[in-house]
Amino acid sequence: MTRCRAVPEVEEPESERTCGERAASVRLSNQQGDNMTSAAISTAHSRTPGHRAQSVRLGRRLLATVALACVVPWSLAATPAWTPPGPVRLVVPYAPGGGTDVLARIVASHIGNALGQPLIVENRPGVNGILGANHVYGAPANGTTLLFAAADFISVSPHIYKKAVKYDPNGFTPVALVARMGFVLASKESSGTKSAAEFVAQARSKEITYGHWGPGSMSQMGMELLRSKAEGTKALPIPYAGAAPVLAAVMAGDVEYGFVPTPLAVASKSKLKLIALGSPERFPAIGDVPTLKEQGYGVDSDTWFGVLAPPNTPQAAIEVLQAHVNKVVQDAVVRARMAEIGYTPSNIEPRDFGTFVRAENARWGAVVKAANIQVEE
Repeated sequence: MTRCRAVPEVEEPESERTCGERAASVRLSNQQGDNMTSAAISTAHSRTPGHRAQSVRLGRRLLATVALACVVPWSLAATPAWTPPGPVRLVVPYAPGGGTDVLARIVASHIGNALGQPLIVENRPGVNGILGANHVYGAPANGTTLLFAAADFISVSPHIYKKAVKYDPNGFTPVALVARMGFVLASKESSGTKSAAEFVAQARSKEITYGHWGPGSMSQMGMELLRSKAEGTKALPIPYAGAAPVLAAVMAGDVEYGFVPTPLAVASKSKLKLIALGSPERFPAIGDVPTLKEQGYGVDSDTWFGVLAPPNTPQAAIEVLQAHVNKVVQDAVVRARMAEIGYTPSNIEPRDFGTFVRAENARWGAVVKAANIQVEE
């Protein structure tokens, strides 16, 4: 911060000073500058005319320098922050009413009109999120189109759907991580499987069935990640139209197991046998369910949700968007609401989100390759 040498006290940050304080400081600077000029002129009277003129010019220059040093920082501080040139659309690549949509609307509702423009949630479902991601990737990079992203179509789908995906998963401009969500290895309530070890023993003795909602979905990826840690297991994947149908199939015993999203597991825990949580740590709402890691299988099958912008979005826009999203994510009421419905609020700084996304993309790409997950397009 530029300091005014004419003021001996330590200055407060310009943004915290009132208009009155600034005006007083200007008057003080001008008064001191006048005194300096007067002193220079007085001294000049005792010298030659040439010396007097030079001293007067020196005093005037000093006054101008003092005034400029005091005024310039205030002008910079008063420069308005970036504001969107129009309404901002937060694209959710899933149908309304699902878990991702609910989470996105929590974030959007708390930002409100803080951006100076309306923030509108726009649902663009299709191909497990790929269509919405394609749309945002090609949108104008002016901060008015954002993607509410999930690991499914950013970290996994690009490794499987080579033709449908029209975006570079590492090419988006990262804004901020919002939350993570875990998955629970579950079976029907009357199942005799009580631990991960019993599940592994059963899957080694015969081919078990499990439900998922499409190739590359996190329900399938969680199971494949567990199988990579428990060699010799055999499993037959049964596809369903979504997480809710998978949950219903597990509860009915139509499939033996499923990796159920934590929010659904929390809501239906009385109707399921919750065997193990595929997260690094236990989840408070189902704190009696041990993690797979605790049971000897180092599995982290968490998915993530965050906000991404089109490639080459200006840094000024990103910084403003980061500040607003991060403020919402750190709000105690919002964090409590997220935890209540099954999400773990973000614990990383927005500036680290890009590194996090790239690491997740590499991690899940390795799982896809190891499991040899392929689709015909």
